[in-house]
Amino acid sequence: MGDSPGSDPAAHAAGPASDFHLVQMLPTFLFDVALPIVLYNLLVRQGLPVLWALVVSGLSPALNSLRVWLKTGRVEPLGIIVLAFLAIGTAASLVTGSVFFTLIKDSFLTGTFGLLCLVSLLARRPLMFAIVGQFVAGGDPARISWWDGLWQYAAVRSGMRFVTVVWGIAYLIEAFVRVGLALVLTPGQVVAISPVMGFGTMVLLIIWTRRHMLLVRERRLHEHAAGSGA
Repeated sequence: MGDSPGSDPAAHAAGPASDFHLVQMLPTFLFDVALPIVLYNLLVRQGLPVLWALVVSGLSPALNSLRVWLKTGRVEPLGIIVLAFLAIGTAASLVTGSVFFTLIKDSFLTGTFGLLCLVSLLARRPLMFAIVGQFVAGGDPARISWWDGLWQYAAVRSGMRFVTVVWGIAYLIEAFVRVGLALVLTPGQVVAISPVMGFGTMVLLIIWTRRHMLLVRERRLHEHAAGSGA
């Protein structure tokens, strides 16, 4: 006996994701874009050396991770990775004393993330399936089980692999662009442009991913309808 469309988990592959609204990105915008720019300009105007102004303003994303931890009581794996790179990048900046290195340290994070996405295609499940699952399922065991169960469907597997490829390539390109900006612009200009570019890239990728997974859901619905009618 064929399953009804309502009983097919893959028919709702983007269900919880449809709850996403850009307003949810406001805290990220404040901590990762606005605060670094404001801090850098304030510190430089107060006479702090450019290197130290870059280091201090570059730590603001850690405040966002702290906010999430205080709100939810847990630190997501992605947040741990970001904090680790912030710590390593900050320490390396202070040891080298290089303004240029400090400007491009975020490129190591975005570039490494892009590479991890592409390398994860060799694994059983690509990296973006796990990351999207964090946002879709949160800490709800029922939703986690539901999300993991979607992997049995070919449309979901191919869809998430394609999403992983796009995110990987996009972040590798962004990493190279960040280095290029640091080579041709002043530190103040890089501080103003780089976080806006990073935030914009993330928002565009999220919107595209949501639309792509909605198309995957529609494809699965059509496949299910065709199979039921056979």
